[in-house]
Amino acid sequence: MTEPVGESFENLVNQVAHDIRNHMFTMGLQAELGQRRCGGLPEVKAHFDAILAQVDALRKYLDELLLFSRPARLAPSSVDPDAFVHDQVQNYQSRHGSGAEIDVRAEPGELSRRARWDPISLGHAVHALLDNAVRSANPAPRTVISVRSEGEFVTIEVKDGGPGIAPDILPKLATPMAVRRAGSLGLGLAVARKMAEAHGGRLEIESGGEGTTARLVVPWEVPAPAAQPQ
Repeated sequence: MTEPVGESFENLVNQVAHDIRNHMFTMGLQAELGQRRCGGLPEVKAHFDAILAQVDALRKYLDELLLFSRPARLAPSSVDPDAFVHDQVQNYQSRHGSGAEIDVRAEPGELSRRARWDPISLGHAVHALLDNAVRSANPAPRTVISVRSEGEFVTIEVKDGGPGIAPDILPKLATPMAVRRAGSLGLGLAVARKMAEAHGGRLEIESGGEGTTARLVVPWEVPAPAAQPQ
């Protein structure tokens, strides 16, 4: 029997990812050994530092590719939306620096109800929105994330004070690899849209002269999976 295209593609990506990770591990290990044996020579250590930086960049590329290519398999749990948003800001700052170079803030939503989401998958989506906002200008603009209830849905909104996005670029943003910044694979917003849709929601983006606003609009609870035909 012919294997379904989606499953075949996933298997291919998983195999390639496995092989690349093996090469990355070996490269990183050799570079770390080189650092230790270079005798403290700054000019030699700098070369090994550059190799390790490239290995780390490749790892991030690979992680994003896997998020995009693999089916979203959700593990819903009880989530406090306010705490979730604050946690995403802390996670982003811990990974990218919390000094004066970035200004990411969470506004309290004071939602009294708990949601039922997959916090890991939805966290990937929020991280992509935060990263897109922070990198929208140099220096990084102020970025504000908020959460609010809208009936049967919850809106997680990320707003930046950047220069805005050209109207001809805006429709392409969530298309895989259609819009790429330097050092980016161009899959962040595609991953965000994928995770939002897996939760039964959607991704919205609007932009103007005062910045860009991206929204994840998701139901309070992940929809139950459709029953399989007998």
